[in-house]
Amino acid sequence: MLTRNFERLKSEVTAHVSADRVAQGSYETCFIGCLANGHDDPEFIENQYGIPFMVTRIAESIFEGLRSNEAILFFAAIPQAIGSDGKDLSRVGWKFLAEELRALQPVPDDIQACIDPVINGIDLLAEAKEWPKAAACSAAAAAAYTAARAAAANAYTAAYAAANAYAANAYAAANAYAAADARLRQRDLLLRLISEAPITKEDS
Repeated sequence: MLTRNFERLKSEVTAHVSADRVAQGSYETCFIGCLANGHDDPEFIENQYGIPFMVTRIAESIFEGLRSNEAILFFAAIPQAIGSDGKDLSRVGWKFLAEELRALQPVPDDIQACIDPVINGIDLLAEAKEWPKAAACSAAAAAAYTAARAAAANAYTAAYAAANAYAANAYAAANAYAAADARLRQRDLLLRLISEAPITKEDS
């Protein structure tokens, strides 16, 4: 799947920002709602614009966690990061999750031993490779493996929820960054990964 209808996406984003119709906390004005006719429908965004379900859910989560003015600027920056039709965003979600786990503050060795196999497995998915079940050597890694395998079969929501919850628990255990700083870092990371995604001439 590649990005499509880029000019329409850019126009929709510009129109919502110009009309001050971008706001948190409501599906009619949120990140997804602004692009999906006021509904919580990331599949619509995937079908219309070629933005993967997983990437849209991650973007929505970041959008809701930013300060209101920063959320609007983030929404407005998405088309600029995409840049054109034909961009392959299929690996962006996995790269984002791997970097999130790498961004954790130092943790005890036993916790890190659970995190490392998850990072390694998600790295494989980010490279469009298989994550062998044998590599999921701990209970936490096995749970993440199961969720990731489901996501590979188009159940992206389950995978993101599992990985995000896992990361959130690790954040708490490690006394990670303040929420506001973490969201800004996540915003910058997602925009960078979208911007760096490759452009392919033909959708497969």
